Order: sequence, then C-alpha cells, then structure tokens
Amino acid sequence: MSQFLPSTQKRLTNIAVVRYKRAGKKFEVACYKNTIIAWRNKVETDIDEVLQAHTIYADIGRGVLAKREDLIEAFGTDDEDAVCVEILNKG
Repeated sequence: MSQFLPSTQKRLTNIAVVRYKRAGKKFEVACYKNTIIAWRNKVETDIDEVLQAHTIYADIGRGVLAKREDLIEAFGTDDEDAVCVEILNKG
C-alpha cells in the first residue's frame, strides 16, 4: 500500500519526459503531457505551464540530477531555464 512509501519521495506522475543527447551526455526534463506540443507549435509561451519542475536530470527515473559541469560542457551555460528551453525545442 501507499502507506509504506517514504514521505520525502517526490512522485512524478502524469508527466512526459523530454530527452536530449548532446556532447555524449543525456539530459531530461519533466513536462506536462498536453503542453509539449502546444509549446512546439508556439501556442503555449509560458515555460512554467510546460515544465513540471525547472530541474534538468541525467536520469529522471532514478532521480539523478545533471551535473553543472556537464551542462557547461554541452550547452556553454549552467542557466537551467535556457537549457530547459533548448531541450524542449530540440528534444
């Protein structure tokens, strides 16, 4: 039952994972399913409505965050909002 789940564990439900591979590294962001297509068609312009969290993962299933060094190596910046936009557009 769900009563045995750890209270600190954050469940990612009703999401779509957008994956992007660059510089030999994988990057993933958690998004709401219905809004990804609207974002790519320029219907949705508010990134807060698209992303579930402004967090970039190396492996979203295990909850492994992308390293700052990997972001700088692959994207030339560690600004998570700019990297999220690129992952959404190209992933």
